[in-house]
Amino acid sequence: MSSDPSLAALHLLAEPTRRRVYDAVRAADDPQTRDAVAQATGINRRLAAFHLDLLAGGGLLEVDYARPPGRTGPGAGRPAKRYRPAPVDIELRVPARRYDLAARILARAVVESAGGDDARDNAMRAAREEGEQIGRLRRPAGRLSSAATLDTAEQVLGDLGYEPARSDDRCVRLRNCPFRSVVDVAPELVCGVNDELVSGLLAGLGGHHSVSAALDGVPPDCCVTVTRR
Repeated sequence: MSSDPSLAALHLLAEPTRRRVYDAVRAADDPQTRDAVAQATGINRRLAAFHLDLLAGGGLLEVDYARPPGRTGPGAGRPAKRYRPAPVDIELRVPARRYDLAARILARAVVESAGGDDARDNAMRAAREEGEQIGRLRRPAGRLSSAATLDTAEQVLGDLGYEPARSDDRCVRLRNCPFRSVVDVAPELVCGVNDELVSGLLAGLGGHHSVSAALDGVPPDCCVTVTRR
């Protein structure tokens, strides 16, 4: 299954019965038991349990346990497994877009500019810090060679929607800008954000000093490339 959470979720929901099960849980006001979902969807309890547990395993439902109302004490039986919708958003765009990330960076820039600081400088700093945080989360154990740094960066940038592609063994070109619609409004700002985000990512990965980001992409690709000297 894909490492993209949205693709993984859509894969789970592509099965019609499972989608009915998910919709039944979302439509309910309270957490639902397997029996309640089976009754609401017209399937047997065992099949309902199968689909509910797959949805929970995929992060689309949350699980708790509780006895039915009014049943307490030693003779009340085992608590029933209940399901409720997980607080997740599912969105699929082709090619990938990451406007959530752009919004977080730009929101930080606006907030930090309230005291009179330059908004563009704050956006660049926020982008680099976001990149560093992502890099630290994906940082492999041990020291990275220049080749391993480029390989790891390529994988992480792919997960972020940049659609990286090797032009040779020393350069990764980014065929997609995850912030494409924002480029029309402020191209220099967005290209700067991309450059700082990718540079921060490389720093967070603890990558080899010979690998760096540069603003030399060629349209319609992203404005940034990653190269090793």
